[in-house]
Amino acid sequence: MIMVGGVVTETIVLPDRIWVKCEEHNSSDQCAIYVERNPKSECIESGDSIWWQAGQAMWTPYSVRKAGWKSKPRQGKDFDIKIRKIGYSGITRPKV
Repeated sequence: MIMVGGVVTETIVLPDRIWVKCEEHNSSDQCAIYVERNPKSECIESGDSIWWQAGQAMWTPYSVRKAGWKSKPRQGKDFDIKIRKIGYSGITRPKV
């Protein structure tokens, strides 16, 4: 399976889901997905880190990543927070 993701550049909150656009680390490649809308996913914002595989997205807030990326092992409750991914990647920006 292929893993995809990077740094979040934009989000759009819709009634039943959230559109998340990201740019791959150290690249200009961009991609977007829908994730389930819930209290966790409503906190995703630009600068956060997200990657996905199959039906799961794994989200790490920027503040956690910045504070602990090199000083702690990349694991724990604040790293790779699971959020259900809806559909496939490559979703175009929704009209709002």
